[in-house]
Amino acid sequence: MSITAWSTTASQNGDRLNSGNFLEGQSPSTLNDGSRDALASIRAWANDLEWYEFGTGSNTTTYTRISATSISIPLDVTGQFQINRRIKIIDGTGSTRYGRVETCTYSSPNTTITFDFDSSQLGSGNPTSVKYGIISPNNTSLPAVNPVGSIVMFSGATAPSGWLLCDGASVSKTAYASLFAIVGSSFGSATSTNFILPNLQSRFPKGKDSGDNLGDTGGTTSQTPTGTNSAPTFTGNAFTPTGSVSLSGSVANHTLTEAQLPSITGTVELLTRGGNGSNQYIQRNLTGAFSDDGNGSNYGVGWFGEGGSNSRKLTYSFGSGQAHDHSFSGSASFSGSSGTPSGSISSPNFTGNAIDVTNPFVCLNYIIKF
Repeated sequence: MSITAWSTTASQNGDRLNSGNFLEGQSPSTLNDGSRDALASIRAWANDLEWYEFGTGSNTTTYTRISATSISIPLDVTGQFQINRRIKIIDGTGSTRYGRVETCTYSSPNTTITFDFDSSQLGSGNPTSVKYGIISPNNTSLPAVNPVGSIVMFSGATAPSGWLLCDGASVSKTAYASLFAIVGSSFGSATSTNFILPNLQSRFPKGKDSGDNLGDTGGTTSQTPTGTNSAPTFTGNAFTPTGSVSLSGSVANHTLTEAQLPSITGTVELLTRGGNGSNQYIQRNLTGAFSDDGNGSNYGVGWFGEGGSNSRKLTYSFGSGQAHDHSFSGSASFSGSSGTPSGSISSPNFTGNAIDVTNPFVCLNYIIKF
């Protein structure tokens, strides 16, 4: 018998050994055998110290295989086989299986336990050993490395034992009672039997502040810039143009030359009369081209003889009518009215495309402890 058959009542342990016994009146050799067997049992148990096999203290505990994932024990062991507690089972084929307690219910006289195994399930035949880890998932003396509800990143494709993927799945309130007590309906509407796990697929966690609720979601992997552009406005002041216009040059005191006169032609008739015994003459005071009318002397300064009368006609012309330029001088002033610029400026419009704001990434799974 193993140490699991030992009783906490000393008087019941006289014949619980594989060799020898501690019953009354035994020979020294029998007692020696019993002592050596007890030491061996203790050593065997200590070699597997992190696992403990429950015993009644009256006889070896029996295990009955119900299915590949469940067994029954004819005792109330719900206090030992707590949900999520690690287990180590040697099945009917002699293979060792590891996993965790998924459910544990007692209905007199049996406790039915279902397991979530790490890999292979129970083989045929009844198990020969069913042990649980010495560390309880609840009220343990050791500090929790990952308390229920912890979320961590995990590089595997499936969640390890004691964890679930953060994929928004609906899971049993009963099977994961400790986790439900923490998350409740924060990550989705719960039903009478199930609740929703956090969904961190294609998402990253954000630290909660006073304006957030647990389970709030938001954000997107792409953004289209939105908003309004303020319309440009124009302001200004009335203005009056100022300054002066300057003109320079002169046309005063200009002496015209004959060439600058327009072409002029005409006829002058000269009359003289004699009889007073004196000579008379006409002095021309104009220069130009004169021509005789053919009736006597040439024109010019001269005199006519006494007696009788005589007349001459002179034809003249002067000036060539040539164009000419000359400078001038003067002044000018400018006056005007004040004005304010007026009009309108069109409002700018913004157009654009969505932009991807995703940071460089590598995909991992998020898992939650239950």
